[in-house]
Amino acid sequence: MKLFKMQLSRQQYHKALVVVSAMLILSVFFGYNTWTERKQYQVFLQNTYQREFREMVTNVENIKVLMDKAEVTNSTVQSNTIMTQIWGQSQSAAENLGQLPISHRALSKTAKYLSQVGDFCYTISKQNAANKMMDKEQFDQISKLENYSGKLLDELYDMEDQVARGDVRFGEIRKQGKLILKRASENAVDVKFGKMDQTFTDYPTLIYDGPFSENVTGGKPKGLDGDNINKEKALEIAKKFLGTDKIGELKQVSSGSGVIHTYGLETTPNNGEQDYQINIDVTKTGGHVLWMLNSRDVLEKKLSNKEAADKAKDFLKKQGFGDLVESYFLNEDNTTMMTFVGVTKEGVLLYPDLLKVKVALDNGEIVGFDSYHYLMAPKNRKNLTPKLTEAQAKAKVTQRLNIDRVKLAVIPLPGNREALCYEFKGKYKENDFFVYINAENGNEENILQIIKEENGTLTQ
Repeated sequence: MKLFKMQLSRQQYHKALVVVSAMLILSVFFGYNTWTERKQYQVFLQNTYQREFREMVTNVENIKVLMDKAEVTNSTVQSNTIMTQIWGQSQSAAENLGQLPISHRALSKTAKYLSQVGDFCYTISKQNAANKMMDKEQFDQISKLENYSGKLLDELYDMEDQVARGDVRFGEIRKQGKLILKRASENAVDVKFGKMDQTFTDYPTLIYDGPFSENVTGGKPKGLDGDNINKEKALEIAKKFLGTDKIGELKQVSSGSGVIHTYGLETTPNNGEQDYQINIDVTKTGGHVLWMLNSRDVLEKKLSNKEAADKAKDFLKKQGFGDLVESYFLNEDNTTMMTFVGVTKEGVLLYPDLLKVKVALDNGEIVGFDSYHYLMAPKNRKNLTPKLTEAQAKAKVTQRLNIDRVKLAVIPLPGNREALCYEFKGKYKENDFFVYINAENGNEENILQIIKEENGTLTQ
């Protein structure tokens, strides 16, 4: 009887041990799972807040560029457009700012600045709609606002660096609720914004492809000529474009049915390397190469931008394109993306006739090509003789712009239209601008600011 009780006791002991172990394992599991979910949630919050912050920075960047343009315009139509855009950007920036886990006290002045920028520009836009330009006092106010936008950007860029380094983490702030300044640590978001907010003590679409590269978004391709071709002809054209000796098996992998219908082709290089591909699209009408991309890694830079430009020009000449001039460029990952625009024998720039060529800076190989804008634009333009003289057009440009060059240029307009304009290149407040005056009626059609950076030249 005693032996039975001892055995029963041991059995109960083992059962209890199993139950306790199971509970411990489950506790560890649920604890780890909860910790993982909390960590994932913090990462999600951090990414969400970083996106809101980045969008706000972009809004402020756009506000500054638009204000630069506002100081140069001499047209109520252009001023109205610019002011409306500033109003929209300030609204978006204020909305993104409000989404961040920051106390009202820390961002009150920044929010006030964005609100007043929007209100002021909205008022000017209504004034422009009544065909009335800004007076001197209002121009001075815009100049003051633009100055503060530059200071705000400097602070935002500094905060952006701190966020990238992990010194500021929005996600960790949120779980404790919005911080109070007097209880916050030196790295707290409230403190960073509080210091930035002290900047405001008083006050009231890269394009990397060159001017007008984003104007062509629809319509019918006006430069697409020739008969329809079959797949075999498309393969032949692609081989000639890429170089028969450089490619392996070429095959069709897709059939593009967008604005321009294409044969989507793919090949691997003919040198034994299989770790990258070359894709090329050939139009079904006329057999034009629309697009090409060589995905190989370019590991070093040996060529200068001038040498790359010479390679691109030689390539375009061999492909049978007409007269072109180099426009803008962007360096990235040991490659240079260059844009070229058409030009008439009389020297009129044809901005709609835009081609993009990407050159590898290790050996000068053409690793990218895009002719979409070129094929969308008309090719037989007539009446490129201006009605206004250069002097008459120049009188339409604000005297604040110090003009140093004038050319005739065809530019695209909304609604798939074009206009012959005088292109006035000039400087205002150390910034370079293009102002386009319609050569037929004197309207100020557009203003572009030229941005020069280490990796390229762009316009906004």
